[in-house]
Amino acid sequence: MTHASTPEKPSSETKVKLWDFPVRLFHWALVVAVVTAWWSNQQVMIDIHAIAGYSVLTLVIFRIIWGFVGSSNARFASFLAGPKRVLGYAAKVPKGTAAELTYAGHNPAGGWMVAVLLFLVAVQAVSGLFTSEDTFLFFDGPLVAYASSDVASTMNWIHHNNINLIYAAVGLHVFAAFFYLVVKRENLITAMITGARKVPAELAGMFAKIRFASPLLGIGILVLCSLLVWGGVTLARG
Repeated sequence: MTHASTPEKPSSETKVKLWDFPVRLFHWALVVAVVTAWWSNQQVMIDIHAIAGYSVLTLVIFRIIWGFVGSSNARFASFLAGPKRVLGYAAKVPKGTAAELTYAGHNPAGGWMVAVLLFLVAVQAVSGLFTSEDTFLFFDGPLVAYASSDVASTMNWIHHNNINLIYAAVGLHVFAAFFYLVVKRENLITAMITGARKVPAELAGMFAKIRFASPLLGIGILVLCSLLVWGGVTLARG
């Protein structure tokens, strides 16, 4: 006599806190700044383009600092893994279980995507400080006067070509977010908005170990970064 197998009962889920407010503010503010920079360039609105670029620079400086003093899962040491871990994670993605793919922060592959995007937008913002447009925009970056013509020319080339790498990285980032949403049934987008996500109850313990830094500290650092960039640009302009 045979017995019909009993289907496994789905694991219950619980909501856990994942991302602090400064990380979420940085993420969406960067999205707005980059989109504004792209749009203002298309509309030949160079003053707005410059402000967007300064905003990107401010956010990059903030995120670098927060990567050392912020919440434990926002620190670079917590999500920049070696090649073996990255490749091991990538191999598990197609059929991996929730226990294998869930991290209390960025997964090994996502962590390096964050680093690459941060590097690319940093290069774009810094190169823009040295960029000179004498065709139809007639704009000089605040540091053009302090650089040789060769340096300014190189920075100008970087600024006009690095943007293509940013487009590619952003496209990959968006694709990954929707892949996890549709295929893996993990809503990483909402988690970056609300700061919380649902995980199997048996995995909630790892999220309880996150050490969250003070949101006021993050806001204070962001304000200081804003003043630093504004002051630097003002002094450079004379």
